[in-house]
Amino acid sequence: MARLGELLVATKLLTPEQVEQALRAQVMWGGRLGTNLIELGFLDLDQLSQALGQLHRLPAALARHFDKADPAVQRKLSPEFAERYATVPLMRVASGKIVVASLGIVDARGIGIIADELETTAADLVVSVAAELRIRYHLERAYNIPRGARFLRSRGKSIPPFPAFVTEELDFEDSAVSTPMPLDQRTALAEMYSGALTAEADAGEPLSDADLIEQVDDSVPVVTDDSTTTKTEVPLHEPPTRPSSPALDLTLELLGEHDDLSIGQEPVDEKAQRDRRTYVRMITDQPSTESERRKLGRIAIRRVVVTTGPTQTLGEATRLIRRSTDRDKVAELVMITLEKFVHSLEAAVMLVLRGDVAIGWKGFCKAHSTLPEVAIPLEQPGLIPTSIQRGCTVRSTSTDLGPIDQLLLASLGATGEKELIVVPVMIAGQAMLTIALVAPVETEAQTVESIAIATGAAFSRLMRDASR
Repeated sequence: MARLGELLVATKLLTPEQVEQALRAQVMWGGRLGTNLIELGFLDLDQLSQALGQLHRLPAALARHFDKADPAVQRKLSPEFAERYATVPLMRVASGKIVVASLGIVDARGIGIIADELETTAADLVVSVAAELRIRYHLERAYNIPRGARFLRSRGKSIPPFPAFVTEELDFEDSAVSTPMPLDQRTALAEMYSGALTAEADAGEPLSDADLIEQVDDSVPVVTDDSTTTKTEVPLHEPPTRPSSPALDLTLELLGEHDDLSIGQEPVDEKAQRDRRTYVRMITDQPSTESERRKLGRIAIRRVVVTTGPTQTLGEATRLIRRSTDRDKVAELVMITLEKFVHSLEAAVMLVLRGDVAIGWKGFCKAHSTLPEVAIPLEQPGLIPTSIQRGCTVRSTSTDLGPIDQLLLASLGATGEKELIVVPVMIAGQAMLTIALVAPVETEAQTVESIAIATGAAFSRLMRDASR
């Protein structure tokens, strides 16, 4: 169980079963553990922020603090550094110090850069912590940095509870998957895939938890509520008491100065809140404003750069998929294996099912350097909902496709007479992912189905391990 989960269980905010459900949802949906807890309705944003504050030994930035954020202060921090350090300035207080909210502890270099941009000193910069969903929302609101569809909800819909899997149902094929891979095979496979995986932490991306969170005394459980679900043995104990320090006490006092302002007692304008919401943009939607068109230009499916390598068998490649210990690596290896062993493919995309929407996650297109972000409504006719309902591969030529499938085909860069093939990824008898492919007519799908089976086995194991 992740350390954030241990604290929430120890403080009786959550049950172990709720944390396990969120950990499994994290494997499939991505995002941080806290994000999945929010989406499943187990916590609210302020409760999560307070828990993160206790674990990070930082004050929590709550809704009322963001409501009183000073736009003039926010404008001083460039969008580039706001995005890189996942940080939103909040306010300058009477003492002259500036309070910012971030995902966690910002390293010394980041503090120096942010302080310089805000025209203050590192000593006068006070870092507080907030939930991932809140940080992403305010980065979009203050800096026009768009959130991906992963962090949005369907219009009029809430994300439904994650399917409740029984542990025994998450058994997977290939009994040797947990045994060490022979050194010579591991070396060959490493060479095959070297340079193929995308770099996730370039200069323009937010830092990972490993970069944001400092190491502290092992006796204190510090959360890394990101997409990593590898099991870590940490004894369950009572949550730590945050040590008192002049800096921490001052920060709490600074934020406390704003708790009694009238904005917190004013009536909530529900219509204004609804107007500020951003929803998942379906493939059938068109941008209504120039601002929305610019945002869409910045959002793309994470493209996997495919390279060739030493000759390997399909069995070795699917075994590597099954053995992967990270959800992103599983998806990347799936794309690499598809391109390597199904030579006729022109494009492919893996979509994650969340409620009534299938959201594009990883993909490649031989004709284009990027793929646009896609979200497919599952309540309307199409190959993807049909494949999910039937639990089997479905396909159709471009001339016989319905409107939504035609849009998907065009999004994947298809030209001329092609075939759209959709293969479900089954986990414990349920379709949780799909792989959509563009290929010439009558391309065989058996290889793709073998890769989908390996993908289901990998995610079954990740989900099973996450709940241990």
